[in-house]
Amino acid sequence: MNNEKYEELILRFAKELHDVGVTDDMKKRVQDSYERTPNIAAIAVNDVIKKVYYHHDGYAIEAKCTVELSVKTAK
Repeated sequence: MNNEKYEELILRFAKELHDVGVTDDMKKRVQDSYERTPNIAAIAVNDVIKKVYYHHDGYAIEAKCTVELSVKTAK
């Protein structure tokens, strides 16, 4: 994938990426990886964007919301 195509995809689907929780930092990390290795076939990053942890009376409840962004060539 070339850099122009990557940028076109990110701009074209900006609203959808935002709606699922992709952060600007995630997009920047993907772009940085792509710039370091331009011929790479796939790049993926993930972040925990929300996390809740409660501990009470010997029990623990934990919930995480994780978002993964991957950019790859598809056949």
